[in-house]
Order: sequence, then C-alpha cells, then structure tokens
Amino acid sequence: MMEQEPMGEKEQDLPPFVKTWKQFYRLLIGWLVFLILFFYAFTKYFE
Repeated sequence: MMEQEPMGEKEQDLPPFVKTWKQFYRLLIGWLVFLILFFYAFTKYFE
C-alpha cells in the first residue's frame, strides 16, 4: 500500500471541493451574492 503524506493543518480544515482558502472564500462570497439577488428578485416578484 502507498503511504499517504499527512495533510497540513490548513489543508485538513478545507472542504473536499476546494483546494485553497482563497478559492473557498470566493465561492462563499459568490454564493452569498447569489442568495441576495435571488431573494431580492423573489421579493420584487411577489410584492
């Protein structure tokens, strides 16, 4: 069997679908902007 190198503390805390903290925060900010715009449009549509 191949031995796996231990992951660093920083890398271990990341979700499996991102590779860097910068990528994680970009994804998070993009998701929040999407939600804000979605709920704004939802509110305007049902006024």
